[in-house]
Amino acid sequence: MSKTSRKTARSHWIGWATALCVLAAALAGCDTPPGPYVAKSLLAPEVVYCNDHTGHKTGNQPWAMGGKCCCTPSDELMDQLHRDGFCKDMTAEQLRSLYEQKGVALKGPGHMQCNGLCDKGPHVVLGGRCMCPPTPGTEYYERVVAGLAPSVPAPAK
Repeated sequence: MSKTSRKTARSHWIGWATALCVLAAALAGCDTPPGPYVAKSLLAPEVVYCNDHTGHKTGNQPWAMGGKCCCTPSDELMDQLHRDGFCKDMTAEQLRSLYEQKGVALKGPGHMQCNGLCDKGPHVVLGGRCMCPPTPGTEYYERVVAGLAPSVPAPAK
């Protein structure tokens, strides 16, 4: 066999081998595999329950009075609530006292950044007795702000 015919035979073999590899890959379903996670929406949830991180939402009454304001009582908050027509005869200290009577743990010294993992958790919005603002950017924050029930697996039978 001459040198030229060997090159030609070799080229044909490489061509067929390449074609077979491409065909095998296509038949095997070599699609791009999914990423290790599903990208999260970049849109923030609508604030239903306001807190210290979102700021007071006009028109929200304090949670202790059946409303959707979970902001820590302060003089500034009371001014906003008074403008909204709520708690006209109350001070921040009286509102704090109302929360304490209901067994709710407010943000303060010794109770900060717990993200609902304290002994009073979860957050009051989710049925607990903790009212420490959730950490922004977390799934927990989004559930609290939007008032979404936690995703809990069904109990084993």
